Amino acid sequence: MTSSIPPRPDFFRERWLSLEGLWSFMFDDEDRGLDERWFTEGLPDPVDIRVPYPYQSRLSGIGDEAIHPVVWYAKKFKLPETLRDGRVHIKFGAVDYKASVWVNGRFMGEHIGGYSPFSFDVTEALGDENLLVLRVEDRHGDQARGKQDSRLKPSGCLYMRVTGIWQPVWLEGCGDAWVEGFQAFPCIEKKGVRLRLRLSGELTGLKLRIRVLLAEAEQTSLVEEVKNRVLEVFLRLPEVALWSPEEPDLYTSEFILERDGETIDHVRGYFGLREVSVKDGRVLLNGKPVYLKFALDQGYFPDGLYAAPSPEALKRDVEAVKRLGLNGVRKHQKPEDPRYFYWCDKLGVLVWEEMPDWGMSLEPKNLETFWSEVESIILRDFNHPSIIAWVPFNERRTVADNPVHRGFLEDTCSRVKRLDPTRLLVDNSGYVHTETTDIIDIHDYSGWRGYRRFKENLAKRIRSIKTGEPREFRITVEDFKYRGQPIVVSEWGGWGIKGYEPLVDREVMVYGPPVTDEYEFLTRYRACVKAMAECDEVVGFCYTQLYDIEGELNGYMTYDRQWKINPDEIARIHSKIGFDDVT
Repeated sequence: MTSSIPPRPDFFRERWLSLEGLWSFMFDDEDRGLDERWFTEGLPDPVDIRVPYPYQSRLSGIGDEAIHPVVWYAKKFKLPETLRDGRVHIKFGAVDYKASVWVNGRFMGEHIGGYSPFSFDVTEALGDENLLVLRVEDRHGDQARGKQDSRLKPSGCLYMRVTGIWQPVWLEGCGDAWVEGFQAFPCIEKKGVRLRLRLSGELTGLKLRIRVLLAEAEQTSLVEEVKNRVLEVFLRLPEVALWSPEEPDLYTSEFILERDGETIDHVRGYFGLREVSVKDGRVLLNGKPVYLKFALDQGYFPDGLYAAPSPEALKRDVEAVKRLGLNGVRKHQKPEDPRYFYWCDKLGVLVWEEMPDWGMSLEPKNLETFWSEVESIILRDFNHPSIIAWVPFNERRTVADNPVHRGFLEDTCSRVKRLDPTRLLVDNSGYVHTETTDIIDIHDYSGWRGYRRFKENLAKRIRSIKTGEPREFRITVEDFKYRGQPIVVSEWGGWGIKGYEPLVDREVMVYGPPVTDEYEFLTRYRACVKAMAECDEVVGFCYTQLYDIEGELNGYMTYDRQWKINPDEIARIHSKIGFDDVT
C-alpha cells in the first residue's frame, strides 16, 4: 500500500520513510513473549506479514480468521542518510488495540485504542541497523471496536475482526524543535483564518514562518517569534475561496521553524475555508441551506478488511459517491485513514465522522480511555473541511433509562463541542437523542413496505420528536425539548437484490425482502426518496449502504465494488430532491 501520497496529506514533512511492506510476525496465544523477551531476542519462529494489513485479511499474506489475543511484529531497517540529522519520530496511523513498542530493545511506550494515531521520539535508541518490535493485545472485550464481531464467525451487521497494524507506519525527521500539529479556524466574515499551532522540543531562539497559498499562489505570510508551546495567529487572506462540494478549493499551508537562519522543521499541510451551522431546521454550509444526500460507508474491503488495498481504492470509493449524485457520506463506526478524507476534501464530499463506540459499555471505567481516543481523532482530522459533523455514539438504547449511561454520553458530547466548536454534533445516531445534539437523525428501514407506510412512519417519528407522542416511535430521552434541530433520515433502505451471494462465507442479511432485479430496486428507491422529499421537516438522508460487506448484501455495489444498479439512474433520482430556494 506504499504510495507517493504521504500518510497524513494534511500534515507532512519531506523527510519521511515508509516502513510498510514485509515484517516478521507471530501469534502469542500463550502470552509468553514478554517473559522470553522477544522484544530484545527477536521472534523465535516468525512468518512474514505484509504491513499495514491485519492478519485476518488476505492481503496480509496470512488470512487467519481465528481469534489470537496477543500478536507480535518485528521489522529490521537501516536508518537512511536523510534521517541521520536531528530528531526521528516513529509514527503509527492506527494499531488495534493495545500496542507496546521497542526499538533495539529499548521500551518506547504503549498506546491504547485501535483507531487513533500515536508516535514516539526514537532518536536516542536508533543506530545504523535497527530492530523495531511491537506487541499488540486485542482481546475484543469491553473496548471500542466499531463493527468488529467478537464472535468467532461474524454475522448480521457485524463483520470480521481486525487486530494489529492497519494504517501506515513511518519514520519522520525534524530538528530539536517541531510543529506537533495545527488547527485552522475559518473566519469568513473577517476574510481570514485563525491558526492554532502546538509546538514541542527546544523553543529557545525560534522563529515561526507561516506561508499560505491558493493553487500555489502565495496569499499571505508572516514571521512570529516563538514564546509559548501554543501559538495563535490570525491571517487575513486577499482571496477568499470557500470550500464546498461544488467548488472544493483548498489552501496550502507551510510552517517553518527557524533558528539563526537555519531551518529546524518544515511542515506542509492544507485546510479549507467553510462554515457549518443550523438555522430554521436546516443545515447551512457557508450560510446556504444544503440538502444532505449521503450514503453509509463503513470502510471495509474484501481483501484488506479495514485497510484499503491502495490509496487509489480510497479515491475510487469517494468517486463512486459523486457518481451516484450524492454529496456526502456517513463514515460509520470507523474513523478512517486520513487519505480517505484527503480525497473527500479534494473531490468535494461531505462527511459525518462517527466514532467506533460499539463493543464498549457506557460505564464510567471506560470514559477516559474512550475520550482520549476521540480527542486524538478529532485533533488529527480537524483540518479536513469535508468533515462537517462528529458522531460520538450510535444507537445507544440504554441512554433512555440509565442515568449513568446518559451521563457518559452527555459528558463526551460536551467535551467534543468544547474541543471543536466549528462543527455540528450528532450525539447518538438513530436513537436515543439528548439535548446535546445539533441534528436529530432517524433510522427507519420500513421503506420496503412501500411509499405510504414509509411516509406515515416518518411522520409519526417527526411528531414524536416534537411532542413525545406516539411513544412507540419516540427516539429521544423522556425530558427532551425540541428546539428546531434539523431532522435527517440517516439510515434507510438496506435492500438486497436477488441473485447476489456473499463473496465470503457468511449468512446473508438484508433489511426487508430483496427485490427481483435492479429495476424493481429503482422503483422502490424512487418511492422512498419521494416520501422523504414530501416530509417538509426532513432535510437530508443517508442510504444503507454504499457497498455490500461480507454477508450484508444491501449496497449500491458489491463488496468488491461492482455496480449492482446503474449509478446514473440513482443520480437522476437524487437530482430531483433538494431545496427549491437554493441554486
